[in-house]
Amino acid sequence: MTDFDAIDALLAEAKQEVPLPPAEERRALREELNVSRTQLAKVLEVSASTVGGWESGREPSGEVREKYAYFLEGARTKLAAADPVDDVADVEEKAGFDVADVEEEAGLDDVDVLSEPRPCVLCGRPARHQVEGFPQHLDSTDCAAGDPAPPVPPAAEEAPSGPAAPTARAGVKVTYV
Repeated sequence: MTDFDAIDALLAEAKQEVPLPPAEERRALREELNVSRTQLAKVLEVSASTVGGWESGREPSGEVREKYAYFLEGARTKLAAADPVDDVADVEEKAGFDVADVEEEAGLDDVDVLSEPRPCVLCGRPARHQVEGFPQHLDSTDCAAGDPAPPVPPAAEEAPSGPAAPTARAGVKVTYV
């Protein structure tokens, strides 16, 4: 084995640690889901005091760190989904600007804010805006953030079945008697 082979082997085995949120956020995420330290410790196969240490600033390592990071990310996702912004006024207050003013400046005066998210016509993920009657994301990165949803086939019309069933062709209107 050459010196370079040994270095390559070392690099192949090396892993970067998974980033974790600040210690105070770790505890808040767990508590907001009503998960006890004991419950979390059991699934991570550590003691409840170990979980307490992580929530006080100690850092886990190795495979248990990856599992803990996975739990924390899942907790963030679940809590974010459970607490959607309900009102345009909430968005404006948090962002510090008037959504209508920004839409007008950007030439988006035909944009409506939906009271409940609906599937985006471009990606299928929940969208909070509607442009010219179609729910969609205003920022293309919101569509790009997830895998595109499979296209939804149009509703099939009731057609007679059997060997003589007519088929539609471009520019031809099919009627059934």
